[in-house]
Amino acid sequence: MKKLLTALTIITVAASPVMAKSKIIAKVDNVEITQQDLNDLLKTLPAQYDKNDPKIRKELIKFLVDQEILVQEAKKEGIDKDPKVKKQIDDAIKQILATALLNKKIPADKIKVTDKELKAFYEKHKNELKGLDGKPVPFNQIKAFLKAQLIKQKQQQAVEEYINSIKKNHKVEIKIVGEEK
Repeated sequence: MKKLLTALTIITVAASPVMAKSKIIAKVDNVEITQQDLNDLLKTLPAQYDKNDPKIRKELIKFLVDQEILVQEAKKEGIDKDPKVKKQIDDAIKQILATALLNKKIPADKIKVTDKELKAFYEKHKNELKGLDGKPVPFNQIKAFLKAQLIKQKQQQAVEEYINSIKKNHKVEIKIVGEEK
């Protein structure tokens, strides 16, 4: 719980200038829901949604209010003190921090795949990329899929390289349970 409170305090302090300027759009007891909260939620919507549609905005504000009510009730019932819930919170914080660091160090828009790389990959794996007719799928039909795959491979490689580059700054001990030495 101390880790969570520390993380939340850091986030709150870091976000304070933004939050201070953000208009309050709803309030649940003493908790304010701001325009920034709504904007952050709007950013998570898939592209097919009109983010300026008043009906969608109203639904999202309702969602934020309902979520805050549920959070407050959970706290009243002491659910935030449950060891299993604390573990889930700690795990979520770890995942969020790790992902944020990787996004900062390895921005997705910096990973590029050239047409030459795509064509070479296609030629190398053409016999594995067969359609229902048993023939290789034409390059133009599979190009976007191959590009996504190669970008994913490059991202994974960049992540491994980054981890290996910083690993030397940490003392790591791995003790395998069940194996005797």
